[in-house]
Amino acid sequence: MRTYMVIPTYWSGPNGEWEEGDAVYDHATPLNEDGTLLRTLKSIDILDDKHFTLILLAAATNDKYVKPMEEKLAKMLQSINIPVDTLVFTNTHLNKLKKIMYKDLKLPNMLDLKGYSNIRNLCIFLPYILDGEVAILIDDDEVFEDPKFVTKAKEFIGRRFYGNTIDGVAGYYLNEDNEYYDKVNIQPWMTYWDRFGGKREAFDMIIGSEPRLKKTPFAFGGAMVIHRNLMRIVPFDPKTTRGEDTDYVINSRMFGFNFFLDNKLAIKHLPPPKNHPVWKRFREDIYRFLYDKSKFDNQKFHLNLHKILPEDFDPYPGEFMKPDLGDKIFKTNIILALNYLADNDVESCKETIKNIYLAKYEAIPHYDTFETYLEFQKNWRKLLEHTKDFGNELKDIVLESRIVTFDKYLLEKKKILNESGISDAIDFENIDIFKDFTKKELRRIFFISNILEFKRNDYIFKAGKHCSGIFVVLKGNLNILKKHKVSGDMMIVSELGAGDHFNESSIFTDTPHTVSIMASSEVHLMKIEKDKLLEVIKENSELSSKILWTVSKKLSENLEDTTQKYSKTKEQDSDVSEIV
Repeated sequence: MRTYMVIPTYWSGPNGEWEEGDAVYDHATPLNEDGTLLRTLKSIDILDDKHFTLILLAAATNDKYVKPMEEKLAKMLQSINIPVDTLVFTNTHLNKLKKIMYKDLKLPNMLDLKGYSNIRNLCIFLPYILDGEVAILIDDDEVFEDPKFVTKAKEFIGRRFYGNTIDGVAGYYLNEDNEYYDKVNIQPWMTYWDRFGGKREAFDMIIGSEPRLKKTPFAFGGAMVIHRNLMRIVPFDPKTTRGEDTDYVINSRMFGFNFFLDNKLAIKHLPPPKNHPVWKRFREDIYRFLYDKSKFDNQKFHLNLHKILPEDFDPYPGEFMKPDLGDKIFKTNIILALNYLADNDVESCKETIKNIYLAKYEAIPHYDTFETYLEFQKNWRKLLEHTKDFGNELKDIVLESRIVTFDKYLLEKKKILNESGISDAIDFENIDIFKDFTKKELRRIFFISNILEFKRNDYIFKAGKHCSGIFVVLKGNLNILKKHKVSGDMMIVSELGAGDHFNESSIFTDTPHTVSIMASSEVHLMKIEKDKLLEVIKENSELSSKILWTVSKKLSENLEDTTQKYSKTKEQDSDVSEIV
């Protein structure tokens, strides 16, 4: 399953410098600071499943910061060891991409690195043109604490559940107290705007109860898993200024796709403090909910589209899509304005009263939001279809942005092995079983392997026992032992040394071994686990054919060698080839 993890990261001028016309994000990192991104990237190391490519979507609040942002990120990323291929995609690469795609394409510009929804669309567009089957969307203020996060993210996506396809999977956030609730102090002004109460009710219903998977009315943009089929049909709505994640769930439902929340898929969310005043954050909510409500209100019949109702998304966000939304906004602003007035904060009181005016005359869109989104969706499909004409050119541009490659990881892997006392002389690419593999394929094998140490006279396994997995000798020597049929004594029938490999047949059979393997010196082995190897074989046809060819060739050579060596010896069996 070809998987891409996409992390948007937002950057502003030094010291948070901002000017009119700059993009606005919750916590853009000033160029003279490191922000939260490094913390997120370092936590990737904990993941058991690293079979993905990481794409960092770097957005600057102003075009003049793009170049210094690129230089800053290049320096930051080279200072740490990221154990996966990593791309850093910026406006520099996007402009090259659009220059090729739009030279004969009569479509409006649909790709932009400005605004949350546009950036989310690039989060699915880039994996799509790179032939990704799954996109995992993460934010740069999160930390992986569950080693099984990627394993769980890929566990259900694309499958069926009670007759429904699982097109999207939503995870959820844990705060610093390992709770899934928003950390908010309930204030009097929230009496009629119980958004956090609605969220708590929804979270308890969807996250805090069984079964593990349930259809969800909401999602978190920093914990979303999206299947290729959904990427192709449903884009994020670029007109949505906030809450684009839950809006995406609404749009997906409209097109007949299903989002399920997995209550075992959690990630730690550690955002910096919000500096905007309450009236301003409330204003953003007003625009957000009135926009989504207008999409419900403007629905018209279309073949193959599903009618959606606010009640389908209760208790949250459905509660804020109903006819009483305007009344809630009015009452809440009045209470908030009185609070500000009581605190002698006249300017904030004025801005709060202004919210009432904006909600009535400006925040409600003066166009058909439903049909406008459908037009964008139609053009999105045309755009993705058009990318097929420039497949390799587009991929090359995206891959130009690679800043961390497998070569660096391979060197680090060798360093770890050498620090464990394994000889520098081992050249993994030239070990017989590995020599036909590309470096990226080798990395996948390394990810599913373990390094084992044995002392002299330790058994790797004994005759009559089961032991699955392929072993590669990295250091030391081993003896293959077999009991003599007549005398019953253990006899050495063969020896193994550094670079040799054995037990390949265990991936085909679980029969007990007829020989024993013992260390004749201190030994380091690389063990490639059977179950994990079979997963790799299942998901990657090209790598599968190489593995099976290598194993079949080895077994054939051993069978021929065994036949020649023991054809005249009736006292010994000719099945030694099972283990070498």
